[in-house]
Amino acid sequence: MKSRLLKLAMVVVLMMAAMVPSVVSGDGSDPWVAGIQVANLDTQPATITIEFYNTSGTLVYTYVDSTPIAAGDSRTYYVPTILPDSAATSFRGSAVVSSERNIAAIVNQNAGSGANYDQPPGILRGSYAGIRAAETATTLYIPVAVKAFYSFNSQLVVQNAGATAAINFEFFNQAGASIATYVASSVAANASVILELDTLTPTTGSIPSGFNGSVKVTSSSNLAGMANNNDGKVLQTYRVFAAGEAGMNLYVPGVYNAYYNYVSSIQVQNVGTVSTDLTVTYSDGIVKTATGVGAGSSALFYQPTEGHAAGWSGSATVASSAANVVAVVNQLWPGVKASSYNAASGGATEVVAPALFKSFYGYDTALTVMNVGSVPTDISVSYSDGLSASATNVQPNQSAQFFQFLEGHASGWSGAATITSSAAPVMAVVNEENRTRSDGDWQYSYNCPIP
Repeated sequence: MKSRLLKLAMVVVLMMAAMVPSVVSGDGSDPWVAGIQVANLDTQPATITIEFYNTSGTLVYTYVDSTPIAAGDSRTYYVPTILPDSAATSFRGSAVVSSERNIAAIVNQNAGSGANYDQPPGILRGSYAGIRAAETATTLYIPVAVKAFYSFNSQLVVQNAGATAAINFEFFNQAGASIATYVASSVAANASVILELDTLTPTTGSIPSGFNGSVKVTSSSNLAGMANNNDGKVLQTYRVFAAGEAGMNLYVPGVYNAYYNYVSSIQVQNVGTVSTDLTVTYSDGIVKTATGVGAGSSALFYQPTEGHAAGWSGSATVASSAANVVAVVNQLWPGVKASSYNAASGGATEVVAPALFKSFYGYDTALTVMNVGSVPTDISVSYSDGLSASATNVQPNQSAQFFQFLEGHASGWSGAATITSSAAPVMAVVNEENRTRSDGDWQYSYNCPIP
């Protein structure tokens, strides 16, 4: 099973840092690697330190970048080149990224063959935003967890961001029932628990083949986490949720039905204590509902079955009647490319995109910014290379798109951007894709953090 080859790592970010639950370093026999892109959100240069811990929580190596990142700029740290030779081909664990300045981080996971891990077979890509120490919590929610669901299986990674403690996993099906639990006892500080659902033996109950459900994770210690969903051809990665990220209303900036081959789905988890009804309203006017979604369980909204026009691309809002919810959006070019990102319960008048590209090792990016307020707003994007872009009069619940490969950046450019809104809060998502290749999963997505 390809998913078992993931050598995951959790990146913990301190006050001036960001937690990233998966970095990888492999070799030809286990070809998983990762890059951590760090953006300096400050007005002064930032010195970066990365501490690597194994799955038991033991510090393996500390990397200090001797060249500070300039204010407003970003830098990619390719894990195999910053780990010592003794660990570069076998590391599996977690990491802490820190700085004396305010920073944000993105992690890209890569698998493939060849020196640059860019040759078939098994090209898989996944990305997610880092998790700040203040965003860790004693309870986490995982809206999408699967076992042999249309060939997809989940790998769940949870890191202990505090003192030694037990970590408890509770699994829910979409009928609202709690069907299984798993307990990891005495997990050390900085250590990670990695669950492969296709082989997991729960502590109680069972997880049936074909399972598509959700998970609630609890501990006496603060936690951070991420999830990989993988069918051996494509990989969908997202960071899991703390309760503070939930809301009665959620915002989804990009959903698709056969849009340049892509389709999408929204899976919504009830993180409250009572059942709730869900209403999803799309920008093309279509409305879909799910009633009686039980506490802890989730509901799936699959755009190709909802009546959207072929070739449609739009946005959506999710409203819950009685309980807070969280949601993950899965994007899929079936059998070719895939990614995931998190719906948001709100936004800010300023967000940051730490990793943007134009023909950077073949990758281009698209930035989608959604107005999550109640009044129209103007959106400005300021790039680290000095260029800028804007969109005016973006209506509530609508999105504006910015394609970096059309904006005049130098070929090979890699940088960051600050997105500002004049009158309403916004949230943003970045899609990274090698548009010229379809011989593997050449796509990532991540949520843009708030500074």
